[in-house]
Amino acid sequence: MPPVVTEAICLTVQKYSETSKIAVLYTQRWGRLSVIAKGVNRPKSQFLGHLEALSIAECVIYHKPRERLQLLASCRAVVPWLGLTASLSRAGHAFAVGEFLYRHTHEEPDDQVYGLSREALIAMASLPESQLARQFWGFLIAVLDAMGFRPELDGCERCGRRPSADRRVVFDAVAGKIICRECRKERNEQGHAHVLSTAALTELRQRQAQPILTGDEPPLGNGTLDEAATALEDFARYHLGGGPLRSLELARRGSS
Repeated sequence: MPPVVTEAICLTVQKYSETSKIAVLYTQRWGRLSVIAKGVNRPKSQFLGHLEALSIAECVIYHKPRERLQLLASCRAVVPWLGLTASLSRAGHAFAVGEFLYRHTHEEPDDQVYGLSREALIAMASLPESQLARQFWGFLIAVLDAMGFRPELDGCERCGRRPSADRRVVFDAVAGKIICRECRKERNEQGHAHVLSTAALTELRQRQAQPILTGDEPPLGNGTLDEAATALEDFARYHLGGGPLRSLELARRGSS
């Protein structure tokens, strides 16, 4: 079978032998894929500086559908990855994107998920440190939507009315819907209910409409972002399963 060229995001790389490594890629053509790169540890290897975690690269792969491990013939980074490791906070948020893809994607292509992931990583390489967490949650709400899990944030789950601009609402992470103040009085929420301020609800709506930040967005208070992030994280964990993303703890330490 002839080799095929595809762009890919490198999620993880680990040593396999004295001269070879195994990498997990999220490819544009096939989705998540495990590959072996032979000779990668040799001094003059063509892979040096290209097959690295968080790199976005043009990869030449001998793909055999029945094999669990594919052969990576060559790899050339098309988007520099060094900017994503310039600080602990930047690396933590970027690795959180990779960790999410590693956990929740499979060997099936999805152009929308790939495009969002690519754009989010490129944005994280240049955004101000204060906007990195905001960009991660923008990526998350958009990629959940692409996977079929879209929170409904426009109207109350029960009455359908749009919440007043000066009123807090409750976000039900199980239903993925909001409940206005009036209907909230009639309902006893338990477990996955999160109170959202107007600013937090507005932020979630804005990131649904424009998940990739430009850097020109006005500053967002930490309390507002925490409200939105807590609700969205609970929604993602309930519907996709798994524990918290470990990379986010690294990002938080870098931001403190």
